[in-house]
Amino acid sequence: MMKMGIVESYYAALSVIFGPLLALPPVLGEAVMATIITLVITLFYKYMVNQAALRELKTQMKALQAKAKELQKTDPEEANKAVTEVLKLSNKQMRMNFKPMLPTLVLVMLLLPWMASVWKGPVAFLPFSLPYFGNDFGWLMWYLLLSIPMTQIFRKMLGVE
Repeated sequence: MMKMGIVESYYAALSVIFGPLLALPPVLGEAVMATIITLVITLFYKYMVNQAALRELKTQMKALQAKAKELQKTDPEEANKAVTEVLKLSNKQMRMNFKPMLPTLVLVMLLLPWMASVWKGPVAFLPFSLPYFGNDFGWLMWYLLLSIPMTQIFRKMLGVE
């Protein structure tokens, strides 16, 4: 019983903070919310990952991959060494990108359940019917459809690798 009171209080606080979005039609309110969340997540990645080091790492990986491909024909043993080095660099890249995941996960865990409680039922209506989806999208599908391209747009705009 106590937990439900805490959750309800938390949801009420978020509803006050994001009240103007709730006054919009659901399709627009959630679009703005998805934009905010996506921008914040992209900013986490921009400022928590050394972008210059990541760029350099990607350049090294590309060069080693090309070298491995070229060596595959003439010296398979050297090609395997290059592939091993690519894997090491790939592991380093993954560790670099892992750092901003914790705050991203916290943000998502705090906001998405509230969004599910606010935007119930269909959010976006299509003028046609799609197989498996019908002619409307619920909040999660609409969020995913918006956030994926927005992530790419924000990453390009902010120079995030």
